[in-house]
Amino acid sequence: MKKLSHKFDFCVVGGGMAGLCAAIAAARKGSRVALVQDRPVFGGNASSEIRMHVCGADRSNQIPNMRETGILEEVRLENLRRNPQRSFSIWDAILYEKVMVEPNLKAFLNCSCLDAEMDGDRIRSITGWQLTTETYHKIEAEVFADCSGDGILAPLTGAEFRIGREARSEYGESFAPEKADQKTMGMTCLFEARDTGEPQPFEPPSWA
Repeated sequence: MKKLSHKFDFCVVGGGMAGLCAAIAAARKGSRVALVQDRPVFGGNASSEIRMHVCGADRSNQIPNMRETGILEEVRLENLRRNPQRSFSIWDAILYEKVMVEPNLKAFLNCSCLDAEMDGDRIRSITGWQLTTETYHKIEAEVFADCSGDGILAPLTGAEFRIGREARSEYGESFAPEKADQKTMGMTCLFEARDTGEPQPFEPPSWA
């Protein structure tokens, strides 16, 4: 197995929409950026793997004045121009292209963050395992961002973290539970259907 070392100004762990936008923004400002993504495509839940399209604060144009701008809007407008059929494969390609055209940005796809080396209370480096090349990548950087969605990097550093819902009294949230608990959001299945014009046979699985 190969072991490679790299040095960057900024390392982003997680290539979803947040990580992608953060990495592109920093690269355009002149920083040397590493974008570590454990999947073969960018976009996270918005990619072809999950197909949860970008909703944003505007709730899919229900509140137009709340819509995010900047790089996210740039990507969405590019998708509207080049992908009128709303193909998620084309969307994946647009996100990939946005990353690859940035000269200061290096992407590590199929690379899972496994470990973090600390220097006091600062992250010195992370180690990622890239399955497709069977390579360990040690990435040093001045600044790290955990954009993994599941907080992959933070626990590796020994940082405090919590799972679940806070008690209503902690932040004064009226819709929060009275007592803190360990509940988190569940998984969701996405189905596609099409009208074939005639009845189709269906055999349910044994557990249904």
